[in-house]
Amino acid sequence: MRPKVLTLRNLLIPALLLAVVISAVFLPVEQLITALQSWADTHQSSALLVIIVSIILGTLLLLPLSLMMMLAGFLFGLGQGFAVVWIASLIASSTAFWIGRSFARAWIERRIQRQPTFMAIDRAIQRKGFLVVLLTRLVMLVPYPWLNYSLGLTNVSFRDYALATNIGSVPTFFLFVYLGTTVSNIAAIVNGDISLEDATLRVVRGKGGKTRVVPLVPQVIDALQEWFGERSDADHDGLFTGRDGRVIRLD
Repeated sequence: MRPKVLTLRNLLIPALLLAVVISAVFLPVEQLITALQSWADTHQSSALLVIIVSIILGTLLLLPLSLMMMLAGFLFGLGQGFAVVWIASLIASSTAFWIGRSFARAWIERRIQRQPTFMAIDRAIQRKGFLVVLLTRLVMLVPYPWLNYSLGLTNVSFRDYALATNIGSVPTFFLFVYLGTTVSNIAAIVNGDISLEDATLRVVRGKGGKTRVVPLVPQVIDALQEWFGERSDADHDGLFTGRDGRVIRLD
């Protein structure tokens, strides 16, 4: 058995995870999140451009895109964030496809010619191009950035490739953008701008000053009411206080 050799790719993910842990422990994450939201609200055009360019470059450089998709949801909300990710990915995937089909063809062929997964995809595409590309986007047999370049080597038409890619990528884009919006809502809750009414948690100052409503199950409402009836440890009428000492009130 050949010994496993450590490469830059093998070390990248553990290094990124370690950086995230260190940042969460030693950096003022809550203040940074608030500052990032404020900057995006004040400079929305610049923020949109930064996210679009970052997704395009990340795709072309074969970098993981999940964090950028979540950041789009965090900064712009579900609808606008999804649109930003979709448009940027459309540009990036089309560009990578043509790069793989033209001047970078020889380099990509050397990288994937011994990959059994791609060889099977290549054979299947010769029969049903649109359907196979659609399934590879839904199932994610090959990482999204690599697949863009790899499909440029096949006989699939650009029309089938683009259409199947943009349809098949919708669930993945939606999931990561939605996860980003939950972070945005949590940040708004920590800032203390919520209101409980009609069995809902109402985030009054969410992304862009918009109000978001989160349904609450009856058990949660009962538990909150019981806690308010028994609580005697606070000198205010708030629900609780955030890390910055601001009171989160129950209206």
